[in-house]
Parts: sequence; structure tokens; C-alpha cells
Amino acid sequence: MTDWLILGMVLLLAVLLLVKYAKPAIRKMTARDDVAGYALIYADQKQGRRGEEDFGKLLYSAKYELQGKPDYVFQSRLSKKIVPVELKSGSIDEEELPHHGDLLQLGAYFLILEDVYGKKPAFGRIVYQDYMFEVKNTAKVRNEVLGTMKEMRDMLHYGVGKAKPSFAHCRPCVCNGTVCQFSETEIVKGDEEQ
Repeated sequence: MTDWLILGMVLLLAVLLLVKYAKPAIRKMTARDDVAGYALIYADQKQGRRGEEDFGKLLYSAKYELQGKPDYVFQSRLSKKIVPVELKSGSIDEEELPHHGDLLQLGAYFLILEDVYGKKPAFGRIVYQDYMFEVKNTAKVRNEVLGTMKEMRDMLHYGVGKAKPSFAHCRPCVCNGTVCQFSETEIVKGDEEQ
């Protein structure tokens, strides 16, 4: 009888792990800027309610030497888990994933909130006009943010770095068409001069 009980427990554990980890790392949903069952504990601007002394305050992580102001941070009323929400003014096509820079920004907020609140967010949200993406806080996201931070700090410290221009990364960038030598308009101008 105990063999059947052990086998049943192992199967139940396997199903639970499969359910937990089988979700995709990025899930696309209809846009909304709240999190059901969670209370707002931080916003990058004061909302005009009592008990919001920290709202609008720059969050700083001494551990990662990183600072930022997520648009919203929600906390579960029951489990006390925290969820950052980043709002974007642009829209995104139905088949598109979130912009790479937006993923890195959310990943940076994962690190900041882990240090500031002492809790690792399980996921966060990036909300565009039409769609919202729920992004898991995975080791891949964390390592990419840490690697990018190292590259940026090396560029500042040593004065050299490697640009990685590509249409996919440069198209949504705020520097595209303005100050960046790799932007589409700069590349076109350079081609015309030659």
C-alpha cells in the first residue's frame, strides 16, 4: 500500500511542477494596468491618497547599484508577492513580442524590487495600448540584465564598447533617427554620401 501512496505522491508532485513551469516565459493578454487580487503599494507619481509617502520616490538597489521608478508595484493581499507594472504609450502589433529594451527595463525592476522589498517578483507586466505581456522573472532575463549592465559599466569605465545595431533592436529605440550613428536615418544619409 505504501508503494502506491509514494507513486501517487510522486505523480502529484510531477503534475504540480509541470503546471507551474509549463507556462511560457512571456504571455500575451488584453491590456490592463491593474493586477486582480493585488493592492497598489508604489507608483512613480503620487496618486493623491493617504499612506503614499513613498510614491514617486526613486527606488535604489545598493546591491546592484541600480535605480529606477517602475510605473506601478502591486502586492498580493494574501501571499505578499510583488508585481511591477510598466506602462508604454505605444502600441504593438498582434504578432509582436515586447520590445527588447522594455524587457530589459522590466528585468532591471525585478532586481531593484528584490533588493528594496526583500522579495523576488515572480513576474511583471509590460502594458502597451492594445496588449499586455506578463513576463516571468527567469534566470535568462536576470542574466541578460546583469550582462547588459556590465557592458554599460565597462563602456563608461574604459570608454570603449561594441554597438550591436540591428533593425529589431534599433527600430523602437528613442535614439533611432536622432543621435545614434546606427539609426535608420543615419545609415541612409551615410549611404547617400558615398
